[in-house]
Amino acid sequence: MTPSLATAPTTTRHPSPAVLNAMPAPSASRATPAGPFAPWGDEASAYSRDQVIFSEGDTASSVRIITSGMVRILRMMADGRRQIVGFLQPGDMLGLAPGGTYLYSAEAVTPVTLRRLSRTQFDSLLERDPELRLRLLAATATELQVAQEQMLLLGRKTAPERLASFLLRQARRVTPEPEDHCRISLPMTRTDIADFLGLTMETVSRAFTKLKTTHLIRLLPDQMVELVNVEILIDLSEGGGRSGLIQ
Repeated sequence: MTPSLATAPTTTRHPSPAVLNAMPAPSASRATPAGPFAPWGDEASAYSRDQVIFSEGDTASSVRIITSGMVRILRMMADGRRQIVGFLQPGDMLGLAPGGTYLYSAEAVTPVTLRRLSRTQFDSLLERDPELRLRLLAATATELQVAQEQMLLLGRKTAPERLASFLLRQARRVTPEPEDHCRISLPMTRTDIADFLGLTMETVSRAFTKLKTTHLIRLLPDQMVELVNVEILIDLSEGGGRSGLIQ
């Protein structure tokens, strides 16, 4: 996953003066994206659904900040199989690379707009603002925790447990403590979800049906899902005692 500085812990809601002075002030016509780098960078770039933003192995000359839409990041195997690493949303940053090339590919799930920061601009911001360095460190630590949870999900959890974990993760992007009957948007395809959870599309469809028939979720129009019983979904996602009833 790629760090989201928009959700990293911070002691202030606004960029520090060092960030405010790092780049010229934006024009009034620019949309204001989330995150500490807002609203600097190049003019927004638009990508259509399923368009490639960059590919694994491309030269990593910039980082991008998502201002609208959803992006999937993925790795490809030599035989064409793919593993989706994550789904990024407004405020998330993608394209950080320790070397000179991108380690993964990025594609638009929905129509997407991004702002671009060259590595020079990005490095300059970090050099000028120690708070941003701390936020990046905190975001990286959070993503390490997410990666560890993903290892557990792929290695030990059943299909319903994986799907429950995924739905709760999406809900927590909206609110840290989702409640019963909260609704989330799932614009990605069932194949996308399968490739993220390490399952087949048929298994994912059966898991959705299982959660629906046990009245844990409701499938709504326009790719919306309602989480009916969050407590049991959490128990299921953690392999709790009640999870054996939903296998």
